[in-house]
Amino acid sequence: MKILVADDDLDQLTLRCLLLERSGFETVSASDAVTALSIAKAEKPACAVIDLCFPAAEAGLQLVRDLKALNTALRIVLLTGARAARVADRPEAELIDEIVEKGLGSSQLVGRLKALEKLVGE
Repeated sequence: MKILVADDDLDQLTLRCLLLERSGFETVSASDAVTALSIAKAEKPACAVIDLCFPAAEAGLQLVRDLKALNTALRIVLLTGARAARVADRPEAELIDEIVEKGLGSSQLVGRLKALEKLVGE
């Protein structure tokens, strides 16, 4: 499954892409919202992994809205260092397939992406 990884922290972006590639995913990456949208248009990923604070929470949620407007079938995983409940009350919550708290470890992210991969394949 091809995954768009979007994060303005270049170290986190690089590490996340390496983790996902070693877990069998194909990745494309973006360090800003404009690039993320451009890559989504050109590469047509099945899933996007977006940092909530990209660079601020509102920017990450705007990227979620923009990506879903581009492709309603795109699966979106939102990464947050804050409590997931903070996003649950937002209207964008219905556009997000998974919310993964950063402190839970990389195996949580990979496991949830593997589950989404099965849904995409159906």
